[in-house]
Amino acid sequence: MKYLLIPSALITLLSSCSTTMYVSNTVNVPLLKEKGEVKINVDQNDAQIAVAVGKHWGVMANGFYKSHESNDNYVHEGNLAEAGFGYYKPFRNNLVFETYTGLGIGTIDKKQTFTAGDNSVYWASFSAQGTKAFLQPSIGYCGRFLDLAFTPRLSFVKYTHFSSYGYSEAQLAEDYLENNRLTTGIYTFAEPALTLRAGYKFVKVQAQYGLTMNLSPRNIKHSANFASIGLVIDIARWYKGPRQEPGTK
Repeated sequence: MKYLLIPSALITLLSSCSTTMYVSNTVNVPLLKEKGEVKINVDQNDAQIAVAVGKHWGVMANGFYKSHESNDNYVHEGNLAEAGFGYYKPFRNNLVFETYTGLGIGTIDKKQTFTAGDNSVYWASFSAQGTKAFLQPSIGYCGRFLDLAFTPRLSFVKYTHFSSYGYSEAQLAEDYLENNRLTTGIYTFAEPALTLRAGYKFVKVQAQYGLTMNLSPRNIKHSANFASIGLVIDIARWYKGPRQEPGTK
């Protein structure tokens, strides 16, 4: 059976053989410093871009996909697409403040096999869709060789659809999915993250680590933290030549 992966989607996924309904994607932390600058980040699950469209204004787009497949009995996968708009301000000593807000949509699917009492095998599956809004202020240092930033992101997730086949209510209840429970209310997640980039000028290796904390009164299966290692390409003028960098005047 093939899964239809909508190219725009929500955050979700899985770890081990348990159901996971929310996984934090890599936080896009561009630390832009001048109009026309472009930053591209690619890691194992994410493709991200940010562009400075004005002296203090930037836009971003994020794509996320993750899949986990067991050799014997299940496939679990999710995807996400986001777009955001924000403000950035460079200061002296390579310090940068920025804040972005945006929206995303996504899906998650799971399909697995069970063995009945008569040793017959049957399939069960579910599918969920949802929307996401995020707010992410950042404070960071952005230099020729090193970038370092802290981002306390907030994400607000509303699941708009959930359907299942073959699961009993008891099985769904183990994952807080019974009686269409997933679609009632908004889930709020605090996702503080540290980002470190090292390299030279326009190419740096990025490492990021963050926590995922459910602030909602409703239970949901989610990952406790997130981490990624990727490559960042920075297309800019500020690191070329001896002229003053943005924010130093």
